[in-house]
Amino acid sequence: MLYLPDTNAVSAYMRGMNSGLVSRMQAAFVREELRLSVIVLAEREFGVIKGGNTAQRRKLQSLEQLLTVESFTREDARRYATLRHQLESRGQGIGPFDTLIAAQALRLGATVVTRNVREFGRVTGLLVENWEI
Repeated sequence: MLYLPDTNAVSAYMRGMNSGLVSRMQAAFVREELRLSVIVLAEREFGVIKGGNTAQRRKLQSLEQLLTVESFTREDARRYATLRHQLESRGQGIGPFDTLIAAQALRLGATVVTRNVREFGRVTGLLVENWEI
């Protein structure tokens, strides 16, 4: 099983505020089931730069070394366009970064780890889990 955490899950992990999330992510590290989307990496890089927090910079660098960073591919771009069209046609669009992450997760056959289950749940065929419960 592959897992692709969204930006909120990675941020919560980096803050260490939810012990359930932290332990599940660490277990997934060991089993090599966790991947880091380059989209999430970009969002976290922005957060680190904006906040100027050196501790967060070190945590992000450590995470990058632990995980395989998944590049955004041509197939992801096609899936994104199709997915966005489907969602918007139903009047159920989700955030642009979340749509990119969902498209990538669909290609990988990965489960998205997020507390935003309702929004990601709009994506047909996407597996979603909340590890912050």
